[in-house]
Amino acid sequence: MISRALFQFIVLIMLLAPPWCQAQDSPFSTFGKGLPLIRSSVLPVEEAFALNTFIQAPDTIVLQWTIRKDYYLYRKSLGVMDDRGNSITLEALPEPVMMEDEFFGDVDVYFDSLTLKLPVSSVPHENGQFNFSVLSQGCAKDLYCYPPQEQMIELSMPEQE
Repeated sequence: MISRALFQFIVLIMLLAPPWCQAQDSPFSTFGKGLPLIRSSVLPVEEAFALNTFIQAPDTIVLQWTIRKDYYLYRKSLGVMDDRGNSITLEALPEPVMMEDEFFGDVDVYFDSLTLKLPVSSVPHENGQFNFSVLSQGCAKDLYCYPPQEQMIELSMPEQE
């Protein structure tokens, strides 16, 4: 088993290797063969955890994350706050997956996608306008944990015919 420090050193060398070491016809091109694929960078948070919000008529606000492969969201970090900073209760969260996280130990997480539904009545609104914040935090598996995120959401009640 390779030590974590040695693994990080090897990854650093691979990332910083000059272009001639990475060429296909280079004598060094076999260096990385057989090693797991290492991503040289992580995705921007909005790509790793794409959040789509909408009002599902007539009375539900939907928060829908598309979570990229090898990324996950922490259940404990999920939250919604109204525009005055008051916490809005999240009820009926989907069943998470328990995993051992190198940063936080045993944690509940979500992979692939996550959909949360809030009753319209739980979010203060004025003249059909909803302003609230969505809180979350996630990680790129074995690479990087993003700082906690706060996304400001503005939604309008659909026009009724």
